[in-house]
Amino acid sequence: MQYKATNDLIFKKLMTGQGSSHILKAFVRDILGKEFKTLIPRETYHIDSYKKTFNKTKILRTEVDVLAVAEDGSQVTIEMQVNPHQFFEERAIFYLANVYTSPFGDEEAKTYVESNNYSPLCPAYGINIIDFDLFEEDEDAIQTFSLRNDKTYKPFLNKRKQKILMLCFFSLKNVNIEKSSAAYHWQKFFTTGEVSKDAPDYLKEAQRITDYHSMGKEEQTMIMRVDKAQAIKDAEIAYALEEGADMKAVEFVLKMLEENEPVKKIVKYTGLTAEQIKKIQEDVN
Repeated sequence: MQYKATNDLIFKKLMTGQGSSHILKAFVRDILGKEFKTLIPRETYHIDSYKKTFNKTKILRTEVDVLAVAEDGSQVTIEMQVNPHQFFEERAIFYLANVYTSPFGDEEAKTYVESNNYSPLCPAYGINIIDFDLFEEDEDAIQTFSLRNDKTYKPFLNKRKQKILMLCFFSLKNVNIEKSSAAYHWQKFFTTGEVSKDAPDYLKEAQRITDYHSMGKEEQTMIMRVDKAQAIKDAEIAYALEEGADMKAVEFVLKMLEENEPVKKIVKYTGLTAEQIKKIQEDVN
């Protein structure tokens, strides 16, 4: 069975695992065009902590958040979005804004100026890897947005002459991408799990790190659990789109089905028909 780096656990291990910092830096450089001396994840991958988080939150979607900090205080967040969400664009901005404002008033920050709570605020860069159609078919696979003057296109910079916010979308669906670029090889790796012979060495190493058969039994078990959760989410979204059902209602149905609640009870609390609920159950199975 082929497991790709779009799997939550595999992606987390790839970007924040021990000895993967150079791969994280290379990915950010290849997609954003931004070179950092250091880029350190806030949380590093470990199978035990991952299992605890998974069991606690009962993940129903492949959704990855990687937050890393650079030597100058800049923060980079990387998010894998396999499925679309309602108000996805607003959500992406919300996450980036939260990252930007998080150091507010931090007196321990290198950039802190006495009695000025705004001084620790440093640039925030958001990369959203998306495996669904967000842009028109012929548009670029990588699209970056930042604060600029609408007339002159001059960027809005901070006192340190840095761009303050940058939001990037890296589409795995759009094929308009330079074939000789490292970003093209990343796209191929994410969509197929394979790398070409002419791909950079760090991508070949990334493939080795994420090879399913090289992982321990605990990791293999968790990978399959994540994929099962993803299949459930896919069925949920497919049903909601096909039937025009409310996503929250479908999520509630899934939760009740997971707890083995009778169909009659689910009908009572959701307003969906027994036939609709059985259809959801069939899609999940």
